[in-house]
Amino acid sequence: MKVSLVMAVYNGEEFLKEALGAAISQTYSNLEIIVVNDGSTDSTKAILDAVTDSKVKVIHLKENQGAANAMNTGISQATGDWIAVQDADDNSFPTRIEEQVKHIQKNPRLVGLGTFIECIPGSPTVSQARLRRFAREKNSCVSSTQIRKAVYHGCPLTHSSVMFCKEVFFQVGGYSTDFRIAYDYDLWLKLLEKGEIENLPKVLLQYRIRNDSLSHNNNSLATVTEVQIASSRAVGRLLSRDKDYWPNVIVIGPQESCEHYRDRVAPFCKLKIAAFAGEYHNKQIAAAVKQFKQGKAESIILLDGYKKEPILNYLAENGLVLNKHVFNLYNFYFAGPQRFYYREMTKGVAQKHQQVR
Repeated sequence: MKVSLVMAVYNGEEFLKEALGAAISQTYSNLEIIVVNDGSTDSTKAILDAVTDSKVKVIHLKENQGAANAMNTGISQATGDWIAVQDADDNSFPTRIEEQVKHIQKNPRLVGLGTFIECIPGSPTVSQARLRRFAREKNSCVSSTQIRKAVYHGCPLTHSSVMFCKEVFFQVGGYSTDFRIAYDYDLWLKLLEKGEIENLPKVLLQYRIRNDSLSHNNNSLATVTEVQIASSRAVGRLLSRDKDYWPNVIVIGPQESCEHYRDRVAPFCKLKIAAFAGEYHNKQIAAAVKQFKQGKAESIILLDGYKKEPILNYLAENGLVLNKHVFNLYNFYFAGPQRFYYREMTKGVAQKHQQVR
């Protein structure tokens, strides 16, 4: 089985040589390496032009167009049956590809396979506690069942560790350039509609955490918005299967979160909002369950908040099944300065929404 390792890089001079060395040092022999320089303005181009290994193919893009486009460009040139991802600041262990290929060949139902990771600092200010916490979160799911249970709430896979079937990648439309941050999460959601994804429970990647990384700022408004759009689109695809209309949903969550979902998420998803239950009012939640049982909505979307667990228990007691009737989405916690920031940032959007309505 031929594998194409694809790496996108933008201004990655600091760690690029180390990442390339890890890719070139793979023990798996039937491997090509494709590196896409996404319009870098530092010494990335010079570093790549100096590579002499025959396994490495370099593509230079004239302008920076984002990681999703760069990955799509590289994969379009790939000759492998499977695509292995490695980011330009991470390091694959020498046997990573070899061990993933062995597991994939033993499990033909798989369309994707990640690995456990070891987190390493990309800057001196990244604490050991943060590294351990992130690794613990990303190494929490192994089986496809565990991944499916967690996937609507957030990304249970580490992008840089994953291999996926190229044929299925093209079937689902590749990476969506709608996303700057959650393009990998969106892809996993689409691939899971075609087959199974697992995590190999062995550390085969050094994953570098930097304070300036978009994807590591998990509580930023931009990150949460993209994660919610990706998961909501997946919910919409699931609910609208074999239907010719957009499904109705009821959204439960803190008031600001519901407003954010209405203004910044729902317009970009094929979902119609039938009702909101803001601030977790018990009467509103009971009314939401009643509306669902009356067939006025196909599902309930529960946004994270401090009362999430008792609400999930209440919904389960009323016969609603997680990831079938109710979907729990990762959410921004609006408190103190964050609440003020959100209100200032979305004031114009909310006013425009009211005018449209």
